[in-house]
Amino acid sequence: MAKRTTTTTKKKASAKGTAAPATRKKGAAGIATLLPLALSLLPGALALRQPVTKPTAEEVQATAKILQATAKDFSIPMSNLQQWASSVLVTLNDVKIEGNSGVHLEDADCEIHFGAHAPGFKGDPDGLVLEPMNACSLPFPGQEEQKNSDYLNFAKRIKDKNITATGVPRIWPEHLHGGGASNPDHAVELHPLTVVKEADGTNTDFTANLSAGEFRGGVSSPTAQAILKKTRVRVTRTGNNAQIEFFGGQIGNFTVLEVAIDPKTISADTEGSFRMSGQVVLDDGDIIPVSVVTVKDSSFNKAIDKLRSRKNIVNLGEVLVLFSLSPEALLDAANKSSNGQPFTLEHPIQLILYGPPD
Repeated sequence: MAKRTTTTTKKKASAKGTAAPATRKKGAAGIATLLPLALSLLPGALALRQPVTKPTAEEVQATAKILQATAKDFSIPMSNLQQWASSVLVTLNDVKIEGNSGVHLEDADCEIHFGAHAPGFKGDPDGLVLEPMNACSLPFPGQEEQKNSDYLNFAKRIKDKNITATGVPRIWPEHLHGGGASNPDHAVELHPLTVVKEADGTNTDFTANLSAGEFRGGVSSPTAQAILKKTRVRVTRTGNNAQIEFFGGQIGNFTVLEVAIDPKTISADTEGSFRMSGQVVLDDGDIIPVSVVTVKDSSFNKAIDKLRSRKNIVNLGEVLVLFSLSPEALLDAANKSSNGQPFTLEHPIQLILYGPPD
């Protein structure tokens, strides 16, 4: 793995989530601070590590050891991967809501979960979980103050109904087995969930709640760094499906990472969300390439838009991220799989960015 060659002050890759006040300090303060203070231009010598045709000998050795572990196996239809690789946000029709969780506390993930199935997704497992951000700390859309009852009444209203749901397809095999109505067996989530459209035409837009606030996630620094360093994926195309073997040990969801991006790679999809190439430097100096996405109309997406004219690598500072696998990388690997032989991804991680914590 590539190493950083200059002397810098290292930061932890994440901070352990701790309990915070019931009402978070929200708004644009963190984003406003980001541009003048947290952004720094890195010397050209620290250019992002570029993908290479062949992994290094060190990576080959590490991967061989990692692949000896037991994999988490699941599949995704190629048609879904093709759509998800082209758009950060996707919309699924006729999503049947089957159950919901309560509003989770701050030191969990501060979300409410909706368990579902949809005819437009026939992976294995075929469950879906829809997760709007900041339910425990920000008002339900259209309300003046946060009340758990607003979210729970919404959950009651849409339960056992078919809705249209829009969000980021997060691919992450945390809950492949043993689920229930609010958390069915699944490897795919709409996370964050951004919009729900009900049968009567009512739209509920959660986009304004996409921010970090004081939340720093619940994944510790050692676990976050292990996820980045040790996650490998093998992909085999079988007919119209991508069979995915995930190797990564303990995994989690939210954490804080210091992320650098290459502004030259920032590209907008047709809806205005952004994709870009990035990297995270670990405490041991290893540089891990990652894919990075931001969500249209979110405060941080607007901040990223202002960086598109930059020519040098930009250090975003510490930002709240959500771990995922990259749909682009999975699709590319499936297309490279031939004659039933799997293709191995050395760096399959996609980070969904929410912005800097307050």
